[in-house]
Amino acid sequence: MEQTIRRIVIIVVMLSCVLITAFATLTIPPNVLDNSNQLLAATVPVSYGEPSFRERILVRTQGERDPVGLVLSGGSARAFAHIGVLQYIEELGIVPDFIISNSMGSLVGILYAAGLSPEQIFTIIAELDITQLFDLSWPISGGILDTSRFTALVAAYLGENCQIEQFPIPIMIVSEDLATKRQVRIMEGNVLEVLEAAFALPVYFSPVAFRGHLLIDGGITNLVPLDIAYDFTDTTIVSTTFYEGSNVNLRNAISILNTSLDIGKRRQGIEALLNHNDTIWIRCDVEDFSFMDFAALPEIVTQGYLSAQLKTQELKTLDARGTTSDMREYRAEFLTKQAQVLSNYHLYTRVKQRKLSQQLFFGLRSVNYQSDPWYLRDEVTMGLLYNLRWKSLWFSMHGGAGWESLSPMKIYPSLTASLSYQMVTPVLFEFDFALSADENWLPTWYHRLALQARKAFIDDQLYTTLQLWWENQLSSDFALQGMLVHGGVVLDWQSVKNSPLDVRVEGAYQLSGNWDRQFLHTRIDTNIPVSRDFYLQLGYTGRYALDALGNVPIYRGDGFKTSAAAVLAQGSLGSTTISPANFMVIGRLGFDWQPQSFKPTAGELLIFEESSLGIYGDMLWHRENQIIPQMAFGARIKTVISLLGLNSLPTSFYIGYDGPTNGIFWGFMFGR
Repeated sequence: MEQTIRRIVIIVVMLSCVLITAFATLTIPPNVLDNSNQLLAATVPVSYGEPSFRERILVRTQGERDPVGLVLSGGSARAFAHIGVLQYIEELGIVPDFIISNSMGSLVGILYAAGLSPEQIFTIIAELDITQLFDLSWPISGGILDTSRFTALVAAYLGENCQIEQFPIPIMIVSEDLATKRQVRIMEGNVLEVLEAAFALPVYFSPVAFRGHLLIDGGITNLVPLDIAYDFTDTTIVSTTFYEGSNVNLRNAISILNTSLDIGKRRQGIEALLNHNDTIWIRCDVEDFSFMDFAALPEIVTQGYLSAQLKTQELKTLDARGTTSDMREYRAEFLTKQAQVLSNYHLYTRVKQRKLSQQLFFGLRSVNYQSDPWYLRDEVTMGLLYNLRWKSLWFSMHGGAGWESLSPMKIYPSLTASLSYQMVTPVLFEFDFALSADENWLPTWYHRLALQARKAFIDDQLYTTLQLWWENQLSSDFALQGMLVHGGVVLDWQSVKNSPLDVRVEGAYQLSGNWDRQFLHTRIDTNIPVSRDFYLQLGYTGRYALDALGNVPIYRGDGFKTSAAAVLAQGSLGSTTISPANFMVIGRLGFDWQPQSFKPTAGELLIFEESSLGIYGDMLWHRENQIIPQMAFGARIKTVISLLGLNSLPTSFYIGYDGPTNGIFWGFMFGR
């Protein structure tokens, strides 16, 4: 009983550390009250920048022709079909004189109106892992997904102070105001504020304060704001990305809610289309894609292009001008910026934050995955997670229950703090600290200091990383339990960007023991596509004693899946395991079936992507004159659990035979 109470107290204290840190710095946004009191004004829209909007349209046409308007509907991930539509109409020499959009269609619309080509927009989106740009957060501001990393990246492209009224193509973003219950039409303002308001889907994203309004996604009431276009022209192209959801279970509570919301905005959009039968309607053939299937970007864009082709004859009748010299000049200059921003982002998948951002949420963090840099620590922590980001400085604290990712799993309290600072673009400094409990529920301490520098070569297909880190594991009385200094180089190569074929080669000098052991560490990992749905993994890890004293350490991170304490203790301080061999070699083999079309969802809230079923086999040589290796083999299931397609958690489950213990091995791993 006493020990149970002590455990509960320790866990509560650790969670309190996270909460105190969070609320000491967390800015609670002020309440915004319902201030409409204008029931009969509900149908009267509020407009910002309309006179200038009309003037800029007139400048483009010189009053000699009817302007060509382009309406881009919302549709979440499906809205990227507009990229294909833009690509095709540009091939016909058509550039719209103005754009009206809402929801996710506004992301494409804003980038195009700013001067980017359809190909540049596609490259920007295709080169990003969009699941790494949105963070889960307690809905203090009204939404569970924080957009600060995403908007920081947009700012890197367009500039933090860019105004939409300065774009070469006039654009109107249609939003809805929670405060007045009126539609808000935005034709001027800061591009980042306007963009955040455009796709602020209720509950998922926080509403955005704008000139006294509290704005949400305009697509929540009407997916196709076509009627507005006819206030400015009689010549309109509309690109729609409606949703059918033909295979959605309408007995699922979340699906019922999503479909219920879709009924009204779909009905309003269809009514607008029927009222304007002279519109050139490009009905993009993406209506069966999941509304958050961002992984299907190439297919969605292609369908948009093919759908636009079906309207070739009608499009050719338009009197529209092509790109201007200013647009062509901007696109040429943007190519250099685009390459630089993407190259910098790919180094560490991070971008300088334009403002202080904080998130507090219940989360899970793992420090045991295929290429992790933690050798002395194997832990999964579940509990409260607090993140703070400001410019190039990122801080996080995570407190709750911890356990080893592989069997046997002993649960204990754990508190982790991490700090990273991108000193200059290629150089990243990291500090990690962890406080956990041992088998007697006494505190143990861990810290890691790391410095790494990365450089990309061969059109960002080859990455070279110089690594230097120092890990320490201390007991409750601060006695040294483990120490490792690691300095080396890593080469990551992909034959084609985003290709599943990749090779990772690592070589390093390691200092361990009580600062008295020296080793050469080498590692190779490859992922080879055998066919569209089958992949082969080959791996090798070798560690060699440079001091010829034997007892070469074996770490969890080396990749041999075993729960044998004697094997994992080899070479550690205080270990009774004796091995005179001056080497440790591990061979790894894996084969996975990953059907590309298999993307099950739970009410389209959780999406299971990159799911695979496979087998693995590990071989270990660590004894003198050893010919037959120790073996571990079994089956594994992998998937990426994605929340709305915007926040993901790679997850793996292993079960198999553990040769060193002659028993069953099982465990969960999180991360790639």
